[in-house]
Amino acid sequence: MNSLEVAQWKSFKGKLAAMTSNLLILLPPSEGKASGGEGPPLNLESLSFDEFSKSRTLMIKALGQLSGKPRVAQKILGVKGAALDKARADNADVLNSPTITAIERYTGVMYDSIDYQSLDADSQRVFGENTIIMSGLFGMVRPFDLIPTYKLKMGAKIRLNKSCSTIWKPLISKALKSTADNGVIWDLLPNEHSAAWDPSKISCDVRFTVKFLEAGRDGKLKTVSHWSKALKGALVRHLVANPKLAGSADTALGLLENFSHPEGYKYRPEMTAEVNGATEIVFLKTV
Repeated sequence: MNSLEVAQWKSFKGKLAAMTSNLLILLPPSEGKASGGEGPPLNLESLSFDEFSKSRTLMIKALGQLSGKPRVAQKILGVKGAALDKARADNADVLNSPTITAIERYTGVMYDSIDYQSLDADSQRVFGENTIIMSGLFGMVRPFDLIPTYKLKMGAKIRLNKSCSTIWKPLISKALKSTADNGVIWDLLPNEHSAAWDPSKISCDVRFTVKFLEAGRDGKLKTVSHWSKALKGALVRHLVANPKLAGSADTALGLLENFSHPEGYKYRPEMTAEVNGATEIVFLKTV
């Protein structure tokens, strides 16, 4: 994203709180993150959901303190060796290191599959306007928020002996209530990040979750983990290319009839069920 696009996004971002969008896509961040950047140092007030600023400041301070404790950092961050050294250095310099947009910062299988740069202009706009990314450090960010590189899992405990998800849960739930009420939520969060909000606090039209299954030669179904991130990325591309259909409880499921993944996973409407207050959509691959 060039400087003009970032400036346009900042101008538009201020209007988001007052907008009513029927489509909301919730994504996790990536474990791996791109290094470097050409943006200015982190400006907490410029991030979306600026009501999180106080908590973000406290989280950044705690993360910086953690970086000075190698053994504790190794345990909490889950890395060692050169990866630990890099994570500690990045976390110690969160307020001073260069930034890039979140959609550029977050890498990995799902984001590679979304392949934001290859989306057409309309789909890019829809993605930017209607996607929220959960973050252990920042709570939530939007795709074009400028963030530095860092390492912190949502389940990590760096403050008050509480996980990041527990600390963020009341703030995120409140923010999503004003953002997602009366809309359609595509909840593509793994369990670790699902713990950071309370769907029962939000009066959405419908919340969709997804499950990818594979049928073995013996006919038994098993949940797919290896392909799930790539499949979710492909699904996101389909949603942002069809925002009106994806953002309506009446047409969203019909939209999925036109979605299939090159690996052979297809929507199975007869397997859709209500699970924990959400409509769980099943994609199945048969041998």
